[in-house]
Amino acid sequence: MLTRRGFLTQATFTAVGSLGIASSGFAEAQSVPGVRRITISLPRLPEAWDGLRILQVSDVHAGLYMSVQRMREIAGLLARLPSDLIVFTGDQVDRRAVDADMFSEGFRGLEAPLGVYGILGNHDHYVGRTLARRALTGAGITPLVNRATELRRGRQRLTLVGVDDLYARGGGPDFNLIGRHPERFHLCLCHQPQGWRGARAAGADLTLSGHTHGGQIALPSRNLSLARLTTRYVAGPYRWRQTVLYVSRGIGVGAVPLRVGAPPEIDVITLRRKPVALSAAA
Repeated sequence: MLTRRGFLTQATFTAVGSLGIASSGFAEAQSVPGVRRITISLPRLPEAWDGLRILQVSDVHAGLYMSVQRMREIAGLLARLPSDLIVFTGDQVDRRAVDADMFSEGFRGLEAPLGVYGILGNHDHYVGRTLARRALTGAGITPLVNRATELRRGRQRLTLVGVDDLYARGGGPDFNLIGRHPERFHLCLCHQPQGWRGARAAGADLTLSGHTHGGQIALPSRNLSLARLTTRYVAGPYRWRQTVLYVSRGIGVGAVPLRVGAPPEIDVITLRRKPVALSAAA
């Protein structure tokens, strides 16, 4: 009997080896990202923050398969989407030093009432922490690398925490930042969804992640994808008690310039106090 891992491996080689699927997958990888809208209920959300709109962008992978022109087009789309807060959840660059400058040029000028923030992912560390942070600041994005910032609406506060990548050399994520203000609502940015356990244990109410590309090569009808080899959290929302993880499919690609069954996406996340239905996406 073919095992789950064997099936995924076979499916990958079949997809990549087929000219028709490969051509379609490359076109899908280069397509304009879709806009995915989701409403998430969080009982601990302060009343003043009910209706908060977060625009999440993940896994840009500025580089060979993400040109400055395409990033400028995506930035134009972002500017047309109403939002209160914009967050970049890692892997802004792919792996070359020049990718940092490309990202800065591509996304320079974004604005949101509560600010634009970004964290680092594993690919950002390939070019080095200094260059990766410069990519963000060059675009006018505030880096949150094991840092927290306080957002205010009237007298009610929300703590936005950004942690470093799980496997960052000479460091790693500092989830202790979350627990320093236990009375607050905490929104945590953590590139890899595997970090959700640490984030929620430290007190995160909502964790936003990327990294998986939605599997990048996936069979949604079978709930199978390459990402499931490393994590159960592939794409969409996941709830545990009163906490939620949201995993973005992101907009770019890694070493394999294909997307099959996992189209690129920008996420518009609206937070509500009242209950709404959640369903995990494949």
